Amino acid sequence: AAQASTLESPAFIASVGQSAGAQQARVLATRAGVEFTFEARPASELLEGHKTLIVVLGASTKGLGAAGVDIDAEIAWATGLFEKARELGMSIVAMHIEGGTRRGPSSDRINTTFAPMVDHLIVKGAAPDQAWAEAEEADGNADGLFTQIAAENGISITYIAKTLEAVDALKQLFGVEADR
Repeated sequence: AAQASTLESPAFIASVGQSAGAQQARVLATRAGVEFTFEARPASELLEGHKTLIVVLGASTKGLGAAGVDIDAEIAWATGLFEKARELGMSIVAMHIEGGTRRGPSSDRINTTFAPMVDHLIVKGAAPDQAWAEAEEADGNADGLFTQIAAENGISITYIAKTLEAVDALKQLFGVEADR
């Protein structure tokens, strides 16, 4: 479904939870022709001059360890990032593109904290009325968590079956012409 309001670039892509999904989002945004800056864990002032914040949700113990932070520190940092984005009048998009592997207790603390605060969700998972044909563990919405969050908070949501479909989702959201 096409969005009523088109997102503006430049975008800023960051990771909330320090999973590898943020690197994937970087590739997807490049393929979608979206102008963006990438930093996995930026200081909030780096958002200045950007119009849209794209966050990839999902905790990676390995990624958090490499960044030298625990889940509480990550949530505190991301809360500040979201506050700065809102202060700057940015739109916020959350991507959950690593499927069921990013639905453990730590990931769900991030998902349930930050997904309700965004303007749009891109979720690799089954829509409520849709059969899931991919591998079971690839479904990040098997229990309907993101559907429920979107419904309760009036957030538009795009469901994708394969990670690569996020390219088209981003093109639509940013109004990038398919044929440039």
